[in-house]
Amino acid sequence: MRERQISNSFSASELAGYDQELSGIVKESRNGSSRTFTSDRSIFDHYERTLNPVSDTQWREDIRFTLYIPAISWLLAIGVKHQFGTFHKRNRYPFWHPPTQLDAETLRTVWALIGMSFLNSYYATLLGQLLTFIASEFRNTTAAQGIVLGVSRLDILPAMVLLILADRIGRKKIILFSTAAGAIFSALGSIVPNIYFLAADQIAAKACATASILLISIISSEKVPSNARAWSLAALVIGSASGAGVAAAMLPLAGLSRGSWRILFAVSILALFAIKPFSRHIKESQRFEVLTHEPRQEPRIARSRKNRNALILLSVSTFLLNVFYIPASQFRNEFLSHDRGFSAGAIGIFTIVTAAPGGIGLALSGRLSETRGRRFVTAAALVLGTGGLMLGFLSHGIWIWVWALLGSIIAPGVIPALGVYLTELFPTRYRGTANGIIGIWARLGSIAGVLAVGFLGSTLYNQVGTPLALMGLGPLLLAILVVVRFPETKGLQLETINPEDSAFHED
Repeated sequence: MRERQISNSFSASELAGYDQELSGIVKESRNGSSRTFTSDRSIFDHYERTLNPVSDTQWREDIRFTLYIPAISWLLAIGVKHQFGTFHKRNRYPFWHPPTQLDAETLRTVWALIGMSFLNSYYATLLGQLLTFIASEFRNTTAAQGIVLGVSRLDILPAMVLLILADRIGRKKIILFSTAAGAIFSALGSIVPNIYFLAADQIAAKACATASILLISIISSEKVPSNARAWSLAALVIGSASGAGVAAAMLPLAGLSRGSWRILFAVSILALFAIKPFSRHIKESQRFEVLTHEPRQEPRIARSRKNRNALILLSVSTFLLNVFYIPASQFRNEFLSHDRGFSAGAIGIFTIVTAAPGGIGLALSGRLSETRGRRFVTAAALVLGTGGLMLGFLSHGIWIWVWALLGSIIAPGVIPALGVYLTELFPTRYRGTANGIIGIWARLGSIAGVLAVGFLGSTLYNQVGTPLALMGLGPLLLAILVVVRFPETKGLQLETINPEDSAFHED
């Protein structure tokens, strides 16, 4: 592990300012009466800051640290050097760090979970990305595409089995198994003889991906401090978006020949080689280890009015959300190619240009959710993001790009702000099961959305743009529900939100 060093020179008149314990990304403690500072809790594996006189009028600050995050240690080191190189920034949290202290092991866990999110998201999004090319080879109508997309949403049923099992034997085991199995099923999609065999294959592949992604968010929320849950979820979504972005970047391959879309499914098998390196840094949370050994008083998620209300609230919310956002994603390429005449290459460029800035909304939402509150960020992202995307589906020419870009920047902010409630509002013992039940309602919303868009696009409108815009009414209704009914959980310990978990006491 490489030791890195930062040196800053300052005048003797500035000594009082430098001779203070820092409390930003590193919480320092002074070694006795010396001018040496260390830290027991930070993203560094080792940290030491010393102040040494150079002359009667000059001093030097030497900061030595080791930082190990697989593949990106160098990048974080650049951020650290920039942070400590500017005096007035060193007690602040940079944009890439949550607004609270984080230890090195936790940061490595989050990074590994981001990697697993990347893998699962790649093959989970392939069907939606490639459906228009698949339908072209197999000569299927828009209505048939809607049916296939709707049927593929049944993946939540086998995923539910995996989520219930995870509540009993552990999240890590199911994440690793599901990620590997999902990669295999996805690769098998490259040899299917027709669209219906592909639909069956994708139920299995997407079930594994769905279970993995939900469990990844649960284990992340349980591992990080209370003021970092939305931040960690935003980081995971950026990983997922990157996986989907790779699939989008490869779209031009799907347009090379009649069956070249199969290449994108085939490369899913490469995910198997990345699972083991990531698995070394994923550990079960202490909450799970402690609380799953407590005696079970009642083996049902709806054991209290609080849990029942939370389950109903989030089930309705995800239904309304997915009525629009899933069809918007699944039929976007059909809208661009059929309704607006985009080529395969143009679709790939459009997807990259409009999707890449979504990381801005994710990063801002993750930070603002921890500082301003979940409800405000969720409602704002729903109204502004959904509105922009709706206008994009009703526009032509340059305005398609303008509104899609605006919506794609703001709309992703819904994910960390709203998604963190799926962990926060349920006790540890039932989080997987609760997420599975909510996932069923999310899938019902997506099925209703894709079937409605497919039917309306084939009959009444003969295009999918207007039906997609109509589905945007769902998230707009959700914005009202968030303001009226959702609790504010910013900064609260999971055990405060869920008294059932009071047997666990965080260090």
